[in-house]
Amino acid sequence: MKRKLPVIFILISITLSVFSQDELLGAKQLLQKYSEAMKKNVKDYQADLIWTMDKNVSKGTLFFKNPQKLRINFSEPGGQVICTNGYVLWVYIDQMNLALKQEIMQKEKVKDDEGKTQTLVNPILLAPVGFDRFLNDYSIEYQDTTSKTDYKDGTKVYTLKLLRWKSVKSGFNTIILTIQDNGLIRKVEAITASYRKTVLELDNIQVNKNIGDSVFNYEPPASANLVENFISNQGEN
Repeated sequence: MKRKLPVIFILISITLSVFSQDELLGAKQLLQKYSEAMKKNVKDYQADLIWTMDKNVSKGTLFFKNPQKLRINFSEPGGQVICTNGYVLWVYIDQMNLALKQEIMQKEKVKDDEGKTQTLVNPILLAPVGFDRFLNDYSIEYQDTTSKTDYKDGTKVYTLKLLRWKSVKSGFNTIILTIQDNGLIRKVEAITASYRKTVLELDNIQVNKNIGDSVFNYEPPASANLVENFISNQGEN
């Protein structure tokens, strides 16, 4: 028996060397690893976007800055913009000359010891975000295979299936994530309780371009018709 032990150890070592570290991770562990890498390594990125809702397809350029800053300049439909700096969300629909505004977070103003007014930045806007919402709100498993597969442009990706712990009428109960082996999401397929599907695809991703904060401070055209708090006022009489 003693003579067989070294052989067993050799076989175990060979097995571990054949399989990569990622393949040995559970789906949640893998996403957790990528989430931490996102927080640590990705300050901002720019990407080409294809957004499909049912049969409607939109295209544009997405800008993201960690944390909580996002802007999409649409080329199809041309002139449309979605933008948030973490405090205010804007949606501008060029064809209707309509600007939708939603307050997300109020800025708090206080006076310092010298009586000067200062604006406090909410701590939520200081801590980099990864995939914490996915990790907290969903169970996570591999979709079809635990191995990397080839994406449409030849990059290696994992595909993960996320199921919400508790089903909700609004929001997404099922999400399919296609994620590169460096942690960048390439495709999100999200399905609501009523089985409506939204697909986001990101291509030509450029990381850490030093995107300025001014990109996310959007102002709609002065002539636009303004609707404020279009989300929070829904359902009010």
